[in-house]
Amino acid sequence: MTRGLRVIAAALLLSACQKAAEVKPATARDAYLMRCAACHQVNGEGYRPYYPPLAGSKWVDGPPERLAAIILGGMQGPDGGYNGVMPAWSGILNDAEIADLMTYLRQMDGKPPYSAIQVNVVRSQTAARNTFWTVEDLENLGIHGPN
Repeated sequence: MTRGLRVIAAALLLSACQKAAEVKPATARDAYLMRCAACHQVNGEGYRPYYPPLAGSKWVDGPPERLAAIILGGMQGPDGGYNGVMPAWSGILNDAEIADLMTYLRQMDGKPPYSAIQVNVVRSQTAARNTFWTVEDLENLGIHGPN
């Protein structure tokens, strides 16, 4: 997919996401199904060659601050053979909604919950960023949650 087509696809996806933001899901699973499953699939297996699986993902299982940064700021491949664009959710989801979504994703792999306070710290530390995260950016991310 050319860069231009990826940008158009990301814009269309963001538009759909903004419309979906008007509806508040009842549970974190509902939030995942409403906001993530279209790309990452209902079971989290992803969609090759664009959207990676989430179960067992280094981004979901790794430092939670990285996952928060991805959800807040979006991400653009390539990453391990995946080259899609994930929209930024910072202007659509509040800290509690992101924390619930992260907890849902991380608990699939037995990881502890994540709090709205922790998301807020990441939001504050990455607020000046105005581009999608890349793999290199995330691997060098120097943010830390509250102690």
